Amino acid sequence: MEKQERRLQLLENFIYLVIWVVVLVMPLWNIDQLENTSEVDWEPAFHAWKMICPLLILFLVNNYILLPFLLIRKKSWLYLLFTICAIGLTIICCIKNMPGQEIPDNRPPRENRNQEQAQGQRPPMPPKRMQRSDPQIPDHRLKQDNQPNQGSFRLPPFIAPHFLIVILIIGVNMAIKFLFKSIRDDHRMKSLEKQTFEVELAYLKHQINPHFFMNTLNNIHALIDIDKEKAQKTVLELSKIMRYVLYDTSLPSVSLDKEIHFLSNYIELMKIRYTEQVDIRISLPGEIPNTQIPPLLFISFLENAFKHGISYKNESFIHLSMEIKETELHCLIINSYCHTKKIGETGIGLENTRKRLRLLYDTNYTLHIENKDDQYHVLLIIPIQL
Repeated sequence: MEKQERRLQLLENFIYLVIWVVVLVMPLWNIDQLENTSEVDWEPAFHAWKMICPLLILFLVNNYILLPFLLIRKKSWLYLLFTICAIGLTIICCIKNMPGQEIPDNRPPRENRNQEQAQGQRPPMPPKRMQRSDPQIPDHRLKQDNQPNQGSFRLPPFIAPHFLIVILIIGVNMAIKFLFKSIRDDHRMKSLEKQTFEVELAYLKHQINPHFFMNTLNNIHALIDIDKEKAQKTVLELSKIMRYVLYDTSLPSVSLDKEIHFLSNYIELMKIRYTEQVDIRISLPGEIPNTQIPPLLFISFLENAFKHGISYKNESFIHLSMEIKETELHCLIINSYCHTKKIGETGIGLENTRKRLRLLYDTNYTLHIENKDDQYHVLLIIPIQL
């Protein structure tokens, strides 16, 4: 996260550097165009750099002081006040750095004027105002020329271009600054969502493990009074399952082969408890591809099938089939439904599995649960990478 923010900061500063290098190099283009002279006239470039220098200082102050410490921290009024002051000072500096423009003097030299006065010649008089007596002058021209310019105020013509340039610099600076701020905020939100996702996933996984062991230990406790030898075999099967749950499921993903073997061991463990009257069938893919899936995704549905689908009075069955279709894994569990649970009531393991699926796959999965004709159907489809 920190490396990514540093890269974005370096990229932002690099963009500023490129822009200002181009601006500073532009005055040199006219100097390079030498015709017949061997000497370079640097004076126009120096005048241009003197004009650019206040603009560069304004950019540095706005980018590294005003924006991060005032505007981004939501001190808008202080930012507006200091920006107005900075703009005023920048325009004043730019006007002072403008090269002087000499007003042409068409009058004759002082010596010639003295000679003309000595010879009795008068200097030319300024033109008189237009009089009404001249019939060739229209009335509107006469009014415009004779009307004094009173009460009118005009800004100097050179202030408007400087003001537009300053506003353009601040606007472009703000646009680039907030663009990169938006990118950084987006990365932070994604990182925060990822951390929240990992914490929630770990929490749900730790909830599933105790729930699974609680059901299994209850099965062993019931089996001890019925058949001690089967209880011993059950403990061995349970040790295999515990090894998988405690060690392999601590990883974010496991191989599909290990998950299928885990389900097979669990079913063999449950078969020891029930008689042959319970129809338990398993259909697994012949060739298991080398792919990774999240651990303990199917165990909650299988637990519910044994818990609510087995009856000692009526005929019961549990059918599990797993099939790989293109880039999807289809898991179908069908079991008899004995009405031992109220409709709409769900267990902890099933609800946690729903949350895990939403966190892991968002909407890129299918979970269809149907209770029809005393049969409970669960179809889970998840994407896999082959």
